[in-house]
Amino acid sequence: MKRNLFKIVALAAALVLAIGCLSGCGGGDSASSGDAINVILMGSEPTGWSDVMAKYDEIGPGVKLNVEWVAQGDMKDKLNLRLTAGEDYDLVFDAPFLKMKDFAADGIYTPLEDYISSGDYPNLQKAYTDEVWKANYYYGHLYGIPNMRTYGNGIDCVYYRQDLADKYGIGQIDSYDQLQDFFEAILANEPAMIPLGVGSTRGFYSMFAQDGVGMAKDHIVRMSAGGFCHVLLNDTDTEVVDIVYEGSEPEAYAKFPEKYRDGQLFGQERFQKLTEWRKYLETDSLNQKDDQSIFKGGKAAAIINNLDAYEQMQSDLKNSMPDAQLGTFVIPEAVRNKEPEARLTNLQGNNFICIPATSKKVDKTLTFLDWLMSSQENHDLFELGIEGKDWTAVGDDQYSIPDGAQYTFPGYVLTWNPNFVRFSDELPPDILEYKKYDLEESAYYPSPLAGFIFDTSNIQTEMTKVNAIVSENATALEHGALPDPIAVLRQTNAEAEQNGREVIREELKNQINEFLADKNS
Repeated sequence: MKRNLFKIVALAAALVLAIGCLSGCGGGDSASSGDAINVILMGSEPTGWSDVMAKYDEIGPGVKLNVEWVAQGDMKDKLNLRLTAGEDYDLVFDAPFLKMKDFAADGIYTPLEDYISSGDYPNLQKAYTDEVWKANYYYGHLYGIPNMRTYGNGIDCVYYRQDLADKYGIGQIDSYDQLQDFFEAILANEPAMIPLGVGSTRGFYSMFAQDGVGMAKDHIVRMSAGGFCHVLLNDTDTEVVDIVYEGSEPEAYAKFPEKYRDGQLFGQERFQKLTEWRKYLETDSLNQKDDQSIFKGGKAAAIINNLDAYEQMQSDLKNSMPDAQLGTFVIPEAVRNKEPEARLTNLQGNNFICIPATSKKVDKTLTFLDWLMSSQENHDLFELGIEGKDWTAVGDDQYSIPDGAQYTFPGYVLTWNPNFVRFSDELPPDILEYKKYDLEESAYYPSPLAGFIFDTSNIQTEMTKVNAIVSENATALEHGALPDPIAVLRQTNAEAEQNGREVIREELKNQINEFLADKNS
């Protein structure tokens, strides 16, 4: 009922806007003339975008594009204002960190599963396996097309100054011990430099992360639901046995396998380690808005990111400090060794392209997307620009950038797909091998709850209260900024329990059991 009511309101708003446009808008070649689809993409318009659009108009499927670029900082607010008002858009970028989950729940987007399975858009249909399409359903429907090249989120790494590591006799960093030696050398010899630059919202991020694959093989899945918790399934992954929140007393883990019962492998050991490593961060790390700039500007000796950023990181460091050398430390040990099943996957995208429910041009929009996914040539036009001007093919899967070329397209907002991947020919051999490893299905282990989305619409009061409590110290914990993190976690859990967390836990348990019953029926 909520979803249908929203559609009525949105359509009414669209009608009001249309009447206003008839009264005061100009005609001409605008999207309102019916010959184009209106698109919102996140980012800055690439240099040379007009040339790409001109080439597309020559070779495309006859669907005109009217693309609006919106800065990342403005994207969430603009999506919310424009789409809830029913404005005239046919294709928009969205993501779970923007409005994807809320908009899917409210029916703002067009369900696409029937279009994808119809056979009318065969190239789009084969962009992903049936398993991946199904895993990206929200609340029973496919509300967006995932933009993903791999089953993961990029290979997490620490970028560091290799020239400084060599200077202090450490060399290539291949372990946490060597990384700590590097940070100690920076502390001792580079007083004006921060050993590790981190961002305000993420802190240490994926460093010392829990072993998701090992837990999944033991029928345990970590997720966020009013704080981070661990869901224990039965031996056949068909039913929830227990759900325990991080930082709980040891007795709470009585139903878990023995090695997990003291809670150390469920975050407690990690938070203690982050507290010990806090000395390698700047004093005011909680307010650092631009960690990349302090690394590229020579004020930090290392930064946490992932290998997707390698080309840009290498280029920026070279431009700002020509004598600096970029080193990479791949954080997860099993990934560092390129082992099979080293990475846990839920098969879900972090980025989506969606069609608003108010669009009258679903067929035109899907025709464009089908064309985009029909060939390497079409894909490369958008992702890399004009061949011969913006880039040159090198072999079957690499490319080079001519001197002076400036076209840079954020592929994650539209073009990322596992069937069409090219790599820069400037990548060192080891980084190229990691990126190819990242594409292999065998590198991943599917989560027992792959495809599950927690619908919190019925427990918003409890979620609001509990999230407010959890968020008070969440960022400080990720920065190692609390002297006794476990005591803080336990106090947080006690307050959360008094304010509705049991309701959240019970709802989560019921929804997971329903999901598993449907999955195994």
